Amino acid sequence: VPDVSNPYFAAVLQGAEQAARPHGYSVMLASVRDERDWQQVILDALSSRSVDGFLFFSIYPPMEGVHTALRGKAVLIDASSRELPSLQLDIEAGVRAAMMHLLQLGHTKIAHLAAAVEAETFHLRHKAYLDVLQAEGLPVKAAYQGRASFTFADACQAAHGILDRPDPPSAIVCDSDVLAVGVYKAAKALRRTIPRDLSVVGFDDSVFARILDPELTTVAIPTTVIGEQALLLLLAVLEEGHAPSQTIVPLELVIRASTTGVCLTP
Repeated sequence: VPDVSNPYFAAVLQGAEQAARPHGYSVMLASVRDERDWQQVILDALSSRSVDGFLFFSIYPPMEGVHTALRGKAVLIDASSRELPSLQLDIEAGVRAAMMHLLQLGHTKIAHLAAAVEAETFHLRHKAYLDVLQAEGLPVKAAYQGRASFTFADACQAAHGILDRPDPPSAIVCDSDVLAVGVYKAAKALRRTIPRDLSVVGFDDSVFARILDPELTTVAIPTTVIGEQALLLLLAVLEEGHAPSQTIVPLELVIRASTTGVCLTP
């Protein structure tokens, strides 16, 4: 995984561990810094034969050239591949649900705080955001789009740049709950009240969603279920030699107190 401190990865791994134990397997965690580090972890494990199988998150999926060596030994999570089985989240539907919720509340000036990570899942989130705007005939404004790494400070800085303008957005969709924390910090610094002045939607339904005040509306990812299903897919590959090439996991919008109708008073 790319970040052991992110509660999303911890919850998925917990689900995988729960599914592995009854079958006599244990789950080991490999934390990686970048794509090059990721490839080295794979090659070292394959050469030492110390690992029976791999679960890969979409942040740093294995390079295409490594797929052949991993065939029959790996499952991708939140990514696609022609050669390896994958467990894919219905990202487009999740983002669309968030956007339609805001549109139904009367919001037309909707921003997007994206993860500054070159991964398929985050490209899909941004594309879904743009697709909804275009389908609804709303303008696509570069000023309403920002990118940030998964740190509160970076997310706060990016959100500040989006919000601190003469014509700010009335709502913002974030690629993760971690980024939403940064939005809350920026809104507080700018004396914007959530949700009266700014509606906020996150992504993940992590522990942060319930700690924030007001509690965060977010697209819920069933992390424990994903871990369990991914591990069972991997067991099918290891023990039976095959698994479904693609399994889609539906996502659900959980509406809490961080979203409301557009405030019409200045």
